[in-house]
Formats: sequence, C-alpha cells, structure tokens
Amino acid sequence: MSQTIDPTGAAPETRSVKFLTLLFGACAAPIFWIGQILLGYSVSAFACYPGDQPVMPPTVGLLFNVLMAFDAVALAAAVAGGLISWRAWRMADGGASHRYVLHTGEGRNSFLAIWGLLSSLWFFFAILFNTIATITVPPCQS
Repeated sequence: MSQTIDPTGAAPETRSVKFLTLLFGACAAPIFWIGQILLGYSVSAFACYPGDQPVMPPTVGLLFNVLMAFDAVALAAAVAGGLISWRAWRMADGGASHRYVLHTGEGRNSFLAIWGLLSSLWFFFAILFNTIATITVPPCQS
C-alpha cells in the first residue's frame, strides 16, 4: 500500500508479536541445552554403569546414535529459536520507519526478541561444543 494513500501505515495489531513467540525464542535453546546435558548423561550412565561395576555395552553404536540424536534435536531447537527471535525482532521494531513514535510494548518486544537472538546464539555454541565432545570422547571407558 502506498504511503500517500495511508500515511500511518498498517495497523499496530499487524506488527505486534505474541508473547509466547518471544518466550519460545528466548527459552528454546537453553531448555534444549539442559535437556541435552541431562538426557545424554543419564543415558550414558545407564548404558555404561547398569550395576555396581562398569561394563562395555554390546551396542556402543546405538548409544552413540542416541546421543547424536539428542544433539541434533538440541541444535535444531537452537536454530529455530534464533530464527523465530529474528522474525519477531523484524516484526516488532527492526527496520521499521516509525522509530520516532514509541508504541506500547514495542520496547519490550524488541528487547525480548534481541535477547532470544543472543540466547540462541550462545546456547547454539554450547550445544555445538557438547556435540563435539560426544563425537570425540568415548562414552564408556573400559
């Protein structure tokens, strides 16, 4: 729509971002990082130490595949959280031409969207380093 016909632009409701979207963007990567750590540790501990003495599990390949699946899901969640936060930031304030007018909630939405971007980036690298450890460190010592 041309600015000459509608100088105010679209309605504010069309630019608003849902709070649950912002919450997912800010919390997805840390939650999946915690899940990666806890699930990886518990599965490895149960496979390598089912009793009092450590054992070499008969299917180390299966254990490795399960741990890599946890890592892949966590990496995908971190990327999804980052993309959703980036989109929310674009909808809330990024690149908008109405910077001289402060709409109610606009600052909060932009802050949470940027926080989600940074959180997803930080925890993406934390998940990536845990994935590298899964690949390089043997799960069970004999």
